[in-house]
Amino acid sequence: MSTTAEHASGLRSAPQTTFGAVLFVAWGIETVLWVYATIHSVADGEIAPLVTAVAALSLLVLLFGMEGLEVAVIDRWRKLYPERTTSDLAAWLAARQLFVALIVTTATILAHRDAIIIPGSGSEVTSGIVLAIFDLTWTGFTVLWFAQIFPKHLAATNPDRYLDRGRPLLFPIVEVVRRIGVSRPGEWVAAAVERRLHWPLDHIEEIPQAPEQSLGSIWRELIPESTPPPHVPERDTRSTPAPTGSSGRRA
Repeated sequence: MSTTAEHASGLRSAPQTTFGAVLFVAWGIETVLWVYATIHSVADGEIAPLVTAVAALSLLVLLFGMEGLEVAVIDRWRKLYPERTTSDLAAWLAARQLFVALIVTTATILAHRDAIIIPGSGSEVTSGIVLAIFDLTWTGFTVLWFAQIFPKHLAATNPDRYLDRGRPLLFPIVEVVRRIGVSRPGEWVAAAVERRLHWPLDHIEEIPQAPEQSLGSIWRELIPESTPPPHVPERDTRSTPAPTGSSGRRA
């Protein structure tokens, strides 16, 4: 019965796996073309493509850190700052969103190439529509797979280790953004619209969230088979000697 269920589950997931594999191969081809176009421009004496390439990749690394940091901080907020309130966490998360908005937009602009060169053929693709699709798909999938899903799951499976690595560098950056009030206009708009629409729930209608449904616990379930099972102490299977009498013989 178990084998049949696993087989049925595998058949249902086969289209997803196939489509994902096709997308990944297409992204790999685009990556080769992007790197080749950059190297070709540098070989022709243009330094700007190299600078923009390094800047775009650096921003994606920063986004990687910020995306995982969101999950780790939510999962460990009470441990990090037991004296702070949930509103402090909300303000911190709002400030962190600045990096998502700016980095994705800026990285897309920096990663743009005026032409895509086909290796070995010498032909160039300069069509505006084709280049726009190239920029959208390459940057979009790079951000989605490697700067969002990957770091979020990484932080969910081991938030303490993620914080040990990223907190010293990333926390001060987010704190600066929070203190200067970059996120405030968004908060004002949300408050005004929500008041106008009577959006917040009444206390009677509010449904409390189960404590185990934190953002970290939810992201850990993305790849449940990668989560190690809880450790169960092994039982001592050795036979216990039968009690003996005073003379040392078995009872």
